[in-house]
Amino acid sequence: MADRAEELRAELAGLLARHEPTLTGAERADLLQLERRSGWRPGSRPTRPEPKISAFLDLFDRAEQEELTDRTLASGSVDELRRAFRERLSAGL
Repeated sequence: MADRAEELRAELAGLLARHEPTLTGAERADLLQLERRSGWRPGSRPTRPEPKISAFLDLFDRAEQEELTDRTLASGSVDELRRAFRERLSAGL
């Protein structure tokens, strides 16, 4: 389980490294808002999000499924990912 959590942290770091420099202030705020209200969940997703936005939504969707449904992640792993995501994006606002 710890290995999978580390893989997801590395994936998040890669997404941030690739997309964060190109995010506008509005996109950062949108991503933070989506994360706060669990916007990656079905029914809450934005319609046709930009690919870079969708990449983050997909990561959180998979992580939540692995933690809550598949139980392949330790409890609290998604919260840790979300916290790291919020801290990194908030720093750029």
